[in-house]
Amino acid sequence: MAEAKSVGSREATRRSERVHLQIPIEVQGELANGVPFRESSHTLIINREGARISLEHPVQAGAVIHLTNLQTGVACPFRVVGMVDKAIGRTPEWGVECLKPEIDFWGIYFPEDAGGEPETEHVDVLVECSACNSRELARLGLSDYRNLSSRGVLARNCPKCGSQSDWTFGYVEALAQTDLWPGDAAPTESPKSGGEEKRIAKRLAVKLPISIRLPNGQEEVARTENLSRMGVCFISDLKLEEGDFIRLTVGYVLGEGADEVMARVVWRRSREEAKGFIYGVHLEHKE
Repeated sequence: MAEAKSVGSREATRRSERVHLQIPIEVQGELANGVPFRESSHTLIINREGARISLEHPVQAGAVIHLTNLQTGVACPFRVVGMVDKAIGRTPEWGVECLKPEIDFWGIYFPEDAGGEPETEHVDVLVECSACNSRELARLGLSDYRNLSSRGVLARNCPKCGSQSDWTFGYVEALAQTDLWPGDAAPTESPKSGGEEKRIAKRLAVKLPISIRLPNGQEEVARTENLSRMGVCFISDLKLEEGDFIRLTVGYVLGEGADEVMARVVWRRSREEAKGFIYGVHLEHKE
């Protein structure tokens, strides 16, 4: 069996940016007693080298499991790194490492991480090429990001098809019945059999500078993990409670004026690999 590594230690050697992204997967493997299992599940966080996945079956650190991306049909072996102590969702979570990184398992191009803290004048955003439909977690300057936001398209070179093409936002489709995606629209279809609600929420995977201001005047500049018209997920060192009201400036730039919006904290999760918390907030506005 391969030597078990903690999820936290692996974060220190991560070579590409991560994305909080729920991708439906099928997991196949064996339990400690040799009994095979198959489970339909989803990712919570992905990067080029691996993922954090939700999995009810108790797997062993070092075990090899096989994941199938149900959006693309691509299958790939992964090694279990270990169980995550501080889960984001409600079921057990595991860190897994891709054993064949040459396979385009996620269908997303992850550029090399330049290292260091992300600069506030850049935005990491999931974008999609209109020519070949490939996706990339691109690092854009604020001017390019604003052009993309206002025009809906951005001309840039595609690393996959090699053409100069129009790029659009790559939307994240998430199961909205989980508390990871607060504040989105009500379901447009009736619940499926068994009473399970299958709402779909479209969100943007955007790591955008955000200013957080508390009622007592305390402030912090953080970055979003993803957002929609009515909800934002971000990481912050501030200790907020569910139900707290805060004021956010999304797309914050030091020295520039911008409108604040009132938001309500819907959920809070501790971070396994670092200090601070992951928050989901609902934007308290109608437009």
